[in-house]
Amino acid sequence: MPCQAITAYVKQCGKGISGGVDKLYVIGLDAFNAPIAGTTDLFTTASGTSIVNKVAVSGTTKFVSVGILKESVSFKGSAKRDSSTGSFENQTETSITISNISEAAKVFVDNLFMQPVVLLMKLRSGIWVVTGLNGFTELTGVEESTGTKNGDANGYQITLSGVEDGLTRTIDATYAATIV
Repeated sequence: MPCQAITAYVKQCGKGISGGVDKLYVIGLDAFNAPIAGTTDLFTTASGTSIVNKVAVSGTTKFVSVGILKESVSFKGSAKRDSSTGSFENQTETSITISNISEAAKVFVDNLFMQPVVLLMKLRSGIWVVTGLNGFTELTGVEESTGTKNGDANGYQITLSGVEDGLTRTIDATYAATIV
């Protein structure tokens, strides 16, 4: 099979390219139906692109909002290719600060322990990304902290880790608005 031609990339300038996560949503993988008809995946992409345009959420089930503190969510992927086998994987990690050690916060964190999850994030740039659609994203760590003084954070620092078979997928913004 011949390699694909490399396409040009024009650097973006101006506003709308700042870093950070603006909004975060999560859903348990068990909220998804069987794969979308005619596929083996829980999602489809727009023709000729890698942009997700549909996910197999059940009925009226929607992603739930995660209340985030300003600048308290980080997402990163570390993609590596093994040249001896041709395999490629992207190790993902999302860190989230959940404010306040409270019963509501504890229940939220406990729910994440019990299942693989899918994360939907609106970046500050306006781009939407989705990770975990393959069932390999789960809660891997929780740190509780009260801090020592008034200005310190009080709550849970949680880490969700996953493995993707490619770079993180973007999702159509218009469609994303219908599932949150």
